[in-house]
Amino acid sequence: MIRMNKVTALNQFRAILIEDGIRAALMFLNSLTDHRFTALYRFDEEIVRNLYFFDRHNPEVELSADVPAMASYCVFVRNSGQPFIIHDAPLDTRLEGHAARNEVQSYCAIPLLDMGGQMFGTICIFDFIPLPIEPAVVELMESIAPLVQHHDRLIERMATERREEQQR
Repeated sequence: MIRMNKVTALNQFRAILIEDGIRAALMFLNSLTDHRFTALYRFDEEIVRNLYFFDRHNPEVELSADVPAMASYCVFVRNSGQPFIIHDAPLDTRLEGHAARNEVQSYCAIPLLDMGGQMFGTICIFDFIPLPIEPAVVELMESIAPLVQHHDRLIERMATERREEQQR
């Protein structure tokens, strides 16, 4: 359920993003849905790396663990280049045999693209319980994605991570 109209939500998201940064904007997005988690992930070969994370029950936790791509629903976004939505994972036949099926039971992710138009990650909401994901939430997230993917702090964080990985 989205708790305000799309235009108002998008304008507020943009203002928070500019003023307070990506994590604060994700916290705002989280407040508009019933889902516990909101996050940004980037693809790093066969690992999905968390860039930003918000847990409604544990707001002090700022990052989640990196996960093998095949154990994450983000792999469906990566492989299709399209949003991927799960309302009730245990009942979703697309997920038979998937490692996260019984843990993450509702999920919505939108692809994030770099300046060259290549997909580099996802913005997503998810929960451990089945929850409906309304088309208005998907539309809002699709409108938010371009704001996030070109935000200076995200680009800077990804560049820093790449430098650190090269030094290892």
